[in-house]
Amino acid sequence: MNDAGVITNVADTALWMAYIRAMENQRAGAVIRDPLAALLAGDRGRKIARSMPHSATTAWGMIIRTSAIDRLILEALPLGVDTVLNLGAGFDTRPYRMELPSGIRWIEVDLPDLIESKNAMLRSHAPVCSVERIGMDLSNRSSRNELFAKFGKEAKNGLVISEGLIPYFSNDAAAQLATDLYGIPSFCRWIHDFDDAGERRKMPRSWAQKLEAAPFLFQVKDWFEFFKQTGWHANKVITSADQSERLDRPFPLAFPLGLLMYALPKSMRRQVLSATGAVMMEKSRL
Repeated sequence: MNDAGVITNVADTALWMAYIRAMENQRAGAVIRDPLAALLAGDRGRKIARSMPHSATTAWGMIIRTSAIDRLILEALPLGVDTVLNLGAGFDTRPYRMELPSGIRWIEVDLPDLIESKNAMLRSHAPVCSVERIGMDLSNRSSRNELFAKFGKEAKNGLVISEGLIPYFSNDAAAQLATDLYGIPSFCRWIHDFDDAGERRKMPRSWAQKLEAAPFLFQVKDWFEFFKQTGWHANKVITSADQSERLDRPFPLAFPLGLLMYALPKSMRRQVLSATGAVMMEKSRL
């Protein structure tokens, strides 16, 4: 195992995200309470997080994103959801930290080594509902479609979550995933994060270098139109601007991005922050 703060594959980003939640857990008035995050992140997660550029603004964005998705999940569950399929679950701990119905079936899918590690670390901790974990490379379309068909038959009203997953897919692969999910009748809703800045926003070179082993591939002009073409329309959108204001957690005044952001007029700053957030999608008729 690499002991340095270097991301060697996409699974390492799960350690990074867990450490961000662990740091949030220590804040007075924390937005997210996740007592298991530090255990899952470990020292490796700490080193990765501290080695990343723009750490303060990145942590802010991840907490805003995660809390917005939490909010969408809680809005979806009363609509009759009986099964949650969390794709690219990483070290997510929602079945342990959220108030979920005990009768919900919660299924997590991610790379086999990550799932094995997560199972070992959480063996002595009890979730609030039934949790199943499956080790699978989600880029393998035939394998994931077998999984979708299996759980699609067993679910009556399924909710799919894919927090942080889409950016690692190419445009073609993302379209295939969306089409495959659309094809399962019982998968009624799909929650994920979005970045609708389109081709206007380029990843900073310092980030691109750190994420060389786990690059962001997805790049479209219009995020919502892209998924609309595959049969999914936005039912509820929570922008980072909206969630930030709701939580009274403003964009951090950290050098250099924070200073650049606050140099903008307030209306323009809000426009920038409204290009990202979380969305709950439902099926359209194609």
